[in-house]
Amino acid sequence: MFKFINSIIAEMRLVTWPTRSEAFKDFGMVLQYSAFFMVFIVIFDWLVKSGVTQIVKMLVPMVK
Repeated sequence: MFKFINSIIAEMRLVTWPTRSEAFKDFGMVLQYSAFFMVFIVIFDWLVKSGVTQIVKMLVPMVK
């Protein structure tokens, strides 16, 4: 068990960690991508909802 934990610690020391400025840059990119996809999904959802509503409005008179 201790050999496993020591190997994890040794591996973690080999990792190249990002600097603070790189981490903030990456965080900003994640926020930008998230905002872009949120807007994309909202627009797509609105288009689908509007389309389905229009189709239902056209089909309801046919059912009566």
